[in-house]
Amino acid sequence: MINKRSRFLLIAMSATLGISCLGLILGMLYDLYFVFLRDRQLENVLGNSIAYYTTVGGLGILGVLLFFAFLFSAIAERRDGKRR
Repeated sequence: MINKRSRFLLIAMSATLGISCLGLILGMLYDLYFVFLRDRQLENVLGNSIAYYTTVGGLGILGVLLFFAFLFSAIAERRDGKRR
């Protein structure tokens, strides 16, 4: 079974990676909307989206860091279980 710390890390990791993926998909659809339906240049649309994608990338990096924290927590829990 998973202890409370590992469960919290798993939920936090899943949430941040899910938000990051959803934000990436919605941002791409939003950019495509401006390029194809509003006839804007792709370079201008992507240039205006840099701050948004930086934030989404930061959430993705946070999710990866939480994944490794969860992994190390699970390994430490398993080692503590074998010592007892």
